[in-house]
Amino acid sequence: MTNTQDDTLDRGGSRTPQQIAELFAIAGRETEAIEQAHRLRRAACTRSRPPRPRLASLTPAEVRAALEFRRGGIGEAQ
Repeated sequence: MTNTQDDTLDRGGSRTPQQIAELFAIAGRETEAIEQAHRLRRAACTRSRPPRPRLASLTPAEVRAALEFRRGGIGEAQ
């Protein structure tokens, strides 16, 4: 197996300032990507929450009517 520059760097070899700057840039992009994923997940969760209180306030008759509507109507063949 041949040694590459990356193999040497992974084992603690000498790094140039440019290589170190590149490592910081990669780490910064990784952190930003993780933060962006967290923001998107929070936004998706927030969008799903508003209907819940409204659904909780429905009467049993309203829930039955909505379920029947979703099933295709009262008395229709499935």
